[in-house]
Amino acid sequence: MYIAAKRSSLGLGDMMKAMIAFVVCLATVLAWAEIAEAQTQQPQPTTPIPGVSDDAMAKSARVSKLIGSEVYSADTSIGHIEDVLIDQTTVTAVILSVGGFLGIGDKLVAAPITAIRVGPEARFRTDLTKEQLTNAPPLISVS
Repeated sequence: MYIAAKRSSLGLGDMMKAMIAFVVCLATVLAWAEIAEAQTQQPQPTTPIPGVSDDAMAKSARVSKLIGSEVYSADTSIGHIEDVLIDQTTVTAVILSVGGFLGIGDKLVAAPITAIRVGPEARFRTDLTKEQLTNAPPLISVS
């Protein structure tokens, strides 16, 4: 009888607190069980896609990392990579932004990919001069 009397004296707020505590405890136990199961599962074996080797990946760079990179002739920055041109399978040229100052008065010119190389400290280098690039015809439009 004491237990029944005690239960009836619990207010709605006390019952709500008890219910929330129970749900939090249950969620914690379930989360730990999920983590333990995930740690015991073996990783799925992977199958490489033909034509994409680890060696090729190690020697490659993502275009998103090239865009905006400065290009140097000797130790002078002569422009930055604005875009990359590709045909069906090969990068053919890089689009360089040259001339101008802080993006004002610059123009876009295409330089053959063979004219750009990666030098020490991961700097893009070229033997093209600033004058050659400044005097090159502007890129009009490439779709």
